[in-house]
Amino acid sequence: MENETKAFAALGATASAYAAALNTAPGKKFAKEYTWASVVIGTSLVLAFLRLVLPKESWLKVAAAFGIAGAPMIGRSLVNKYLSN
Repeated sequence: MENETKAFAALGATASAYAAALNTAPGKKFAKEYTWASVVIGTSLVLAFLRLVLPKESWLKVAAAFGIAGAPMIGRSLVNKYLSN
């Protein structure tokens, strides 16, 4: 349980740092131009920290679900960006 607490505390600190970085001028520009990428990075942070607290088999299922659900959304964003140029 102590390791879980440490992992979640580290996740909170990392996510806070990422949110602060996205609130800078370059971060705001990145998030505006590449919303999908900023979401992928945030989701990847969560998945990385979950690997520390979940059994591998469970984590693989969670990661697969995010990949399967996220791929069409990323694809839509990329197509829309391409079509708007």
